[in-house]
Amino acid sequence: MKKLMLSALGAAFLCLAGCGGEARTEATGPRPDFPEDLQGQRFELRLKGVNNPGYTSALVQVRRLTVTSVDGQPLASRLKTRQALELTNPEHSHLLGRFVVPEGVERVNVEVELDDFGGYEGASGGGVIDTRVAPLRFEAPVAYLAERGHAVVHLDLGQSLQTLGESRLLLPSLDVRY
Repeated sequence: MKKLMLSALGAAFLCLAGCGGEARTEATGPRPDFPEDLQGQRFELRLKGVNNPGYTSALVQVRRLTVTSVDGQPLASRLKTRQALELTNPEHSHLLGRFVVPEGVERVNVEVELDDFGGYEGASGGGVIDTRVAPLRFEAPVAYLAERGHAVVHLDLGQSLQTLGESRLLLPSLDVRY
């Protein structure tokens, strides 16, 4: 009897929710990353794991993306993912975020702060990746970014993941491709 009553109430609720009411005029789809009137060139930042020494999985999460001019002025940036990123897929570079560089800025500093811990799996077992030591940092010439509209950080897994007992310590060794 309870199931019948709950089903009837659920159906009534759905009918009432769909009836009456005004037509929605909200835009559908994803929200824009930045206001349309924000001036400057728009760029993407991606992350890809390279030189995998045999891990079947290496997962990290991004906490923060910060982009500044070389003199320290913060630039508009938007983190696009909070999901765990699988770095062992050599065919995929993950979209980390987007940022806007105003006219007149020739170089930017980019910093990607990872969550405190990630995880790895290999033939001999798995464990945690301690990512607290240092963020991923680099300086990018805007002229290089403008060539393709993005920068792809190649994180060298073979050199970056140092054995520390059963866990791995991330000491970032990276190369940036434009």
